[in-house]
Amino acid sequence: MQNSWIDTYYDSLEFFYWEPQHLGKKKHDNAEFKSLKHVQKHVRNMEVTLNHNIQQFFSLAPNELRNNLFLQFFNQEVSGIFSLDERDVDKKYNLVNSTQPDIVFTSPTTTVSIEMKVGAKSTITQVLKYVLLSLAIELIDGVKRSHYLGLLGPGTFTRQWKEAFTTPEDLRVALMNADTQTFIAKQPAHFRSHRERFKEILANLVIGFQDYESFADVLLKGSPNPDDKTNGAEVYRNLISGMVGELKFRKLIQ
Repeated sequence: MQNSWIDTYYDSLEFFYWEPQHLGKKKHDNAEFKSLKHVQKHVRNMEVTLNHNIQQFFSLAPNELRNNLFLQFFNQEVSGIFSLDERDVDKKYNLVNSTQPDIVFTSPTTTVSIEMKVGAKSTITQVLKYVLLSLAIELIDGVKRSHYLGLLGPGTFTRQWKEAFTTPEDLRVALMNADTQTFIAKQPAHFRSHRERFKEILANLVIGFQDYESFADVLLKGSPNPDDKTNGAEVYRNLISGMVGELKFRKLIQ
């Protein structure tokens, strides 16, 4: 079977496994993973590498597919001309390492963040950190926006949470009862004078969820017809095939 663009990503990691000197690093004798086989297994199960794959996917995928995914997450259209923040989010939004978002889309009027889970559970604090990110984005240009948070994970909504919330409504009740005063007080100084806007963003945050099966269904439904032999259609099919193949390899979908 022909390698996909996903395979070339892992091939690149393998190259730097053998030649770490190009990164200015060296292998450590006390490393937990002693062989390439162990490293390959580890990186193909890491949440961060899947995050890289999905980041690459969204950087190439058409806007229509992204909008269809937003509709799937939130059961409403989220329109706008979005850009994907791929690098230096911490520096760009002056987060001072207060939060490490997975995927962030921004438009002049809207932000859409996606929090990915593979094995780890999410928490109320993690959601509050995405609210902080939303506030940080507004503080950069002084424009109030609408804010959305999509949760992407395996299985049911309840499975994503340490607190085992049954529905998004249960989560929202917990969020509104959260100690935001203490949370904000622990954040970098430039956020602390914006407590009221933080609470407004939290109160109006639109939260959605979909599992990886639903995510893959949207991708496959958007794939061009096999009869379409144009170059663009061929590239698009390869893009979707690689992403869906990675989800299957990780056993996140059937």
